[in-house]
Amino acid sequence: MSHLGRPDGSPNAKYSLKPVATKLSELLERDVQFLDDCVGEDVKKAVEGGKDGQVFLLENLRFHVEEEGKGKKGDEKIKGVSSCVD
Repeated sequence: MSHLGRPDGSPNAKYSLKPVATKLSELLERDVQFLDDCVGEDVKKAVEGGKDGQVFLLENLRFHVEEEGKGKKGDEKIKGVSSCVD
């Protein structure tokens, strides 16, 4: 998992880590499965179902306002958290 840029806590294709997964796969000479989020049941199931040595790359942590350190979701003020992953 990683973060890239300052997308202000919402998805922005410019800051997606998907191209990183492609390059990482080339460098490692093995498949890297890109997951289009960094939280949630789908991510948890994919990772828990991974086989020994399987490599996953999670989408940009900063697509979540909590990772940005501060911000707002609607009228609610959000403070940063230590990890975006469940």
